[in-house]
Amino acid sequence: MKTTFLTTALAAFLGLALAGAPITAKAQTTNTPAATAPEATPKKHKHKDSTSYEGSITAISATSLTVASTKKTLTLAIAPTTKFATLVGKKKTPATAADFAVGDKVTGSFSTDATGAMTAASVHKKATAAAAPAAAPAPAPAATPAAQ
Repeated sequence: MKTTFLTTALAAFLGLALAGAPITAKAQTTNTPAATAPEATPKKHKHKDSTSYEGSITAISATSLTVASTKKTLTLAIAPTTKFATLVGKKKTPATAADFAVGDKVTGSFSTDATGAMTAASVHKKATAAAAPAAAPAPAPAATPAAQ
């Protein structure tokens, strides 16, 4: 009987000790390095493999466009797929390369091929006040009959 009592007491004591002990678990380890903060890279455009740019046109021809920003100068090839547009507010109006001139402030995107050649995907400029549609003129005041 003494043995039964000691066995029961020992089992109860171990049960309480295990129930009261804190449970610790380690996360599964991997061999991948910790994530690092992204480096400062050019902003990616919504088109696959395109990079955005912003600057002023310093040269333009039928086959290339040179855009200078405060950071660098880009010489971009103009392809048949290059899209030109004029921005009036948030509305894009289709344009052609002939609508652009040296000194125009432009934004857009370009892609770089395996050889490092850069091709303009899009070129946009904001419409100037002269190019924007003029508001309708105010109506002339109604004529009043002359007093006799």
